[in-house]
Amino acid sequence: MKKITILLVIIFTFLFSTTSWGEWTYVTEDVDGNKFYYDKDRVRKSGKYLYFWNLIDYIKPSKYGDLSTTLYIELDCSIFRFKDLRFQSYNKSMGEGEQTSDMTPEGKQGGWRYPKPNTTYEIMYNKICEEHQ
Repeated sequence: MKKITILLVIIFTFLFSTTSWGEWTYVTEDVDGNKFYYDKDRVRKSGKYLYFWNLIDYIKPSKYGDLSTTLYIELDCSIFRFKDLRFQSYNKSMGEGEQTSDMTPEGKQGGWRYPKPNTTYEIMYNKICEEHQ
């Protein structure tokens, strides 16, 4: 009986497990209706940098068929610049479903960038800097 119970627990654990990113905090939406979130509970500070997961939930599939993207971001609030450290895309909303890409940007793609004024990224990164500095 004990073995059957353990076996059932293991089976149900794998059957109903999904990617868990915790609680996504909504920040804003762009002109196309895509929604931007970040994982408020997993923001980390090291020196002058903040590290966090950002989620973009697309209103319609991207040209690759993806419905969401997560990015691991390094944010320097002192001079307001950011760097993408990791990029992952998914075939379902909210970072769920099958992961369709997993990339670590290198070279120029992985360099520091500055959010353009009055953009979704400026709004989002301002909020994160205000709440976590």
